[in-house]
Parts: sequence; C-alpha cells; structure tokens
Amino acid sequence: MDEKVFRRRIIALLNKLTPDNIDVVSDDLIAWGDKSAQETDGRILRTLIELVVDKAVDEPKWIKAYTELCLRIISKTSDSVKDHNLRMVNGEYPSGGHLARKYLLQKCQGDFERGWKVTMPEAKQTDEFYEAVKIKRRGLGLVEFIGELYIADVLTVDIIKSCLRRLLSNIKTPEDEVLQSMMKLLATVGKKMDVPANKDEMDLYFSRIRSMTTNDLLDSRVRMLLMNSMELRQRKWQGRDSQEAPQTIAQLHEELERQKIAQANAKRLDAQSRWHKDSDSRRGRYGTVGRSSESRRNSEIQSAATPDALSSRNMFDALMDEDESPECASTKEQLTSEEIRAKVKTAIDKCISQQSDTQLVAAFKGIGETNYRTALSQTVDTIMDRRPDQVEQALGAVSALAKHNLLTEDAMTAVFAEYSDQLEDLVMDVPHALKFFGMLMAACGIPIARVSESLGKLATKVDVLRPPAMSVVSAYLKHAIKTDGEAQTQKVVEDAGFDVAQYLCADHRSDADIKKTLALQDLLCLFPKYA
Repeated sequence: MDEKVFRRRIIALLNKLTPDNIDVVSDDLIAWGDKSAQETDGRILRTLIELVVDKAVDEPKWIKAYTELCLRIISKTSDSVKDHNLRMVNGEYPSGGHLARKYLLQKCQGDFERGWKVTMPEAKQTDEFYEAVKIKRRGLGLVEFIGELYIADVLTVDIIKSCLRRLLSNIKTPEDEVLQSMMKLLATVGKKMDVPANKDEMDLYFSRIRSMTTNDLLDSRVRMLLMNSMELRQRKWQGRDSQEAPQTIAQLHEELERQKIAQANAKRLDAQSRWHKDSDSRRGRYGTVGRSSESRRNSEIQSAATPDALSSRNMFDALMDEDESPECASTKEQLTSEEIRAKVKTAIDKCISQQSDTQLVAAFKGIGETNYRTALSQTVDTIMDRRPDQVEQALGAVSALAKHNLLTEDAMTAVFAEYSDQLEDLVMDVPHALKFFGMLMAACGIPIARVSESLGKLATKVDVLRPPAMSVVSAYLKHAIKTDGEAQTQKVVEDAGFDVAQYLCADHRSDADIKKTLALQDLLCLFPKYA
C-alpha cells in the first residue's frame, strides 16, 4: 500500500480524536495498524505509532488521550502483525502488542537522544523564530509524554531514571532546555516515582538541583524554577495549578448543571438574607424593638399597609427567577475575574463540543452588562489557547456576540488594544497567536477603520522585517473574505481607504514590495491597484 495513502488516513483519524470518541477512533486506528499483518516489516504499525507520538508532543493538553490511545494499540494489536527485521532473545519475531510497544520505545528513545537544543533568533516573527519555538515546545511535550507513559506502566522506572540521569549530568553549565525538560519530567512522574524504593535516587536528583540553585552562572529565572521543583516535592507533588485535561461532553454537561445548582442556591440564600435584613430594618424604623409583643404586632400590621412596606421584598422573592428578581440580577455585578473566566470557559467548551453559537451569548447575559468587557477579554484569552480547529469553531460564537450588540465598538477596541500588548510574548507558547488574534477581531466585528486602534502599540512596530501587525491584519482580512465574500470585503477596504502599507516594514513599502506581500498572503484581490 502507498505510504502517502495510509499516512493521510491515519492523520485524518488522529485529528478527530477526542475523549468522547476515543473508543471508535482507536478501533479504526488499530484496524489500520493490523493491516501490517500483510507485511513483513510492520511498516503501517510503525508509522501509526510514530504519528501518535508526534501528535502527542505537539498537543500537550491532549497527552493523556494519546497515552490512552497507545495503551489500546498495545493491548489490541493483532498477534499476526510481525516484523521480520527484529528478533527477540528467544529468536522469534516480535508481534502484536509487544511489537507496538517496541516501536513506541524506539520512537521515544530516538527523539529523546536527538535532543531539542535550539538557539532562539533575536529577530522575532521570522520563520527561524517560529521553528525554534516549535522545537522547544516539542521537546517539553516529549518528556511529558514519556512521563505519562511511565505513569501508565508502558515505560519502566529504570527508563525514567536513565532520562533523569542524563538530564542532570551537567550541573555546572547546564543548558536551559535541558533544565526545563528535567523539571517537566520530574513534575510529571514525581508523585508515582517518589516512593521509599526510589528514595536514594530521588535524593540524589534533588541534591544536584539544590546545588544548581546557588550556581551564579545560571539565570535567576532558571534558579527560581529549580527552587519551585524543590518546593513541589515538599508539597508531596501537589501543584498549585494543575493543567486541565480535555473534558467529555457528558462532563461538561455535569459541570454546567453543578454550576447552575450552585448559582441558584447562592441566589436563594442571598435573597433570604436580604429579606431578613429588610425585615430588621423595618422593625427598627417603626420602633418595634423593646415593645411588648402585642404592641409590636400592632405596629407591624400598621406598617404592612404603608407604601414602604408594600414596596419591600418579601420571603417569596427568594423563589423568583433570575429574570424576575431585581436582587438576584444585582448579583451579576459582584463576579470576580476568575468566576467570569470559569463561566466563559464553560460556555466556549460547550460551543465547541456541541457546535452551537448560542452558549457564549447566554453566558454574557448571565454575567451581566457591567462585566462585558472583562468577559470579552477572558473570551479572547481562552480561545487563544485552543487548537486551530477549535478556534475556527469558536469564532461563530464570538460573531454571535457582535450580532446581539452586547458590546460597543469602543469597548471591543479597548479590549483588543489592551490584549495586544502581550501578543509577542504569547507567540512563544501559541505560534498561531497573531493569526488567531486577527480572526477574533474580524469575528467581533471590529470595523476596518479601527484596526490600527485595536492593535495598540503593535501597529507601530514596523522596524522588523516581518512586522507582527501585518500577520494580524492578514488574518483579519482573510476571515472577512471567508464570511462576507471577496467583493464585499474589497468594497469595505476601498470605502475605508485602508492603507495596508502602514503595517509593512518601514524599509519595504515600495509598490513592488507591497504587491509581493499581498500575493504571498492571497490578498491581492482586495487591493487591485497593486495587482
């Protein structure tokens, strides 16, 4: 079978993998691996394992899912799959799950021994810079994946010890990437590995780490991270912030239901508390304190007939719906930033899992108008951290916010301008950050005339060969073409007198330079004067 064919099919299946469909997708992938039964070199199964590892190190948030997938491949691969190029101690060919595990070990060992040392280019927003960021991210993803395989009992503790010894072999002039990898691996395996049987070995590791915390040749930031690793062990490997694993749709529904119940209970208690306070206030106002029971009752009966009493809330207000109760509505203004982020994240997760555009709008309305700007900032931040396919799905929900006119142009522009200050740093962890930012600006309905304003200081950074603002603008215009069509987008660009040259490098703004850039970005159709 042509390798291009089965590689394309396997990649397509891996792109569909989620915690909800892992049963179906894993069976399909295993079926592809079993096709190696017709081969003598296990070519298809080997390719499958290699692609799974590559996906795992590229997508650290999904590492647990890929670890589970590896377990299933090892346990279910047919024994009829053999590799005649390999031999076991007994002289037989490895087969089935044993062969799959061998391929997995070879792949992880090969990638680990090659290393991922990289020199970060001084010039950002270049192909070399993005490639260096990718290599660094993959290195950290690899050691985390190796750690998860150990936790799943696919790898032995001796393999992990060998990795840690290698990463801690140089404590005088260690490389930054090596130290980060070591700390990531320890954070992943520490809880399982730090047991009495391995105490001497673990003590040796942390003795070396402790000596490096006083090494003046190391950057202060690195020394601080090393101290964090020591503190993590002291806390019995309980991290302050644990990375959230992807949730299934059922888990999202359960979480949403729990939040609704908690909110309802909180509102009911708040309403009851307010009613009691109002009651105490009324009794104090009419001098009922210290009177006889009969006198107090008479006074309360009289006060019940007054307009003030009729306008006061009563105990039945606690049973009113959110839309009916003014007191409950006021609680929307008391949300913290973390509470808003949690609500936004839940809504976006649901938008993506259910392919629905309504959940985010509902979340904003529940959060309250006074919190809209904070909610939009949290929305941008949450979406920026997603996979490209999930960002595409979430854009519809963001567009729905614009259609419901929940935020003014001024508010949206201010939010994006404020967020743009961190974009260049964010690119280190999210290589597509500039592209995502431009797509979000377009989805929110930021007018083209206010693009520069929304980019903040980023719009004026044109002293580099590839200004970051141009990447944002390019994504903005491409999304506009996708949603509004080429003709309409061209008309908007023309009517606004939009000058794309302002986002190019100051030394490369000739007509020929502009035409070349637009052609590379497939945007020449919007600027016919350069065509």
